[in-house]
Amino acid sequence: MSEKTIQEEIQSIIPELFPLIEPEFDWELVKNFYEFLKRDNEKGGFFSRNDSEKILERHILESMIFVWKLKTTGYVSRETNVADVGTGPGLPGFLFALLKKAPHVFLVDSQKRKLALLETEVASGGLTKVSKRIEFIYARTEEINSNFDVVTSRAMVPYPYIAEVTTRMVKQKGILCPFLAQPYTDLDKEAEVLTNNGFMMKKEIPIPELEFVGKRHIKILQKNSLPKKGYPRDWKEIVKETKNKNG
Repeated sequence: MSEKTIQEEIQSIIPELFPLIEPEFDWELVKNFYEFLKRDNEKGGFFSRNDSEKILERHILESMIFVWKLKTTGYVSRETNVADVGTGPGLPGFLFALLKKAPHVFLVDSQKRKLALLETEVASGGLTKVSKRIEFIYARTEEINSNFDVVTSRAMVPYPYIAEVTTRMVKQKGILCPFLAQPYTDLDKEAEVLTNNGFMMKKEIPIPELEFVGKRHIKILQKNSLPKKGYPRDWKEIVKETKNKNG
């Protein structure tokens, strides 16, 4: 029996959704990215032992659906500058570069161990096709001053503090799109953090298509103003507050 293609593997997981996703991506690149993650997983320490057996459904497919949602709801196009913060080996942000109509993608991480392996693969491996539409930034997120149209994040900093950490990166009227699991229930704290850092909640996009891995949703946070005086705070203060909140 011949080995399944990556399209066939994904189709077997999401048979009803696959016809909508299939035309959007360059599947040779998706396959090459998947093979890179498997090959360099141990060297880069990309995933836990449990997740190493579920790279396709738990990481590739989850990220593809996140990217597909943002594209089909009109938040991302070829003209968009997208930055993915705390990206590690490129999740979920690298999947934007694998769209047939890809935006310009910036992958941001202060740690080189994981992301530098992907940069090497883009420079001289099986992912060179995307080299003109992707850039790598090794810096702490809170220290970056930029004007990105869209900033994404998957579990880098607890929500809603991701808004404080990234506020200098998002342009006026740009959006922050954290990729989240469980709903955030402290609505007063959410409103406080967003307001202090110039954001307002524009929309929440549920992702019922990912219920096989658990609850997932995307917040669409629009930056409508500059942060209030004193914000964003020093990183140590933010960490202290998140620990108190979670403790």
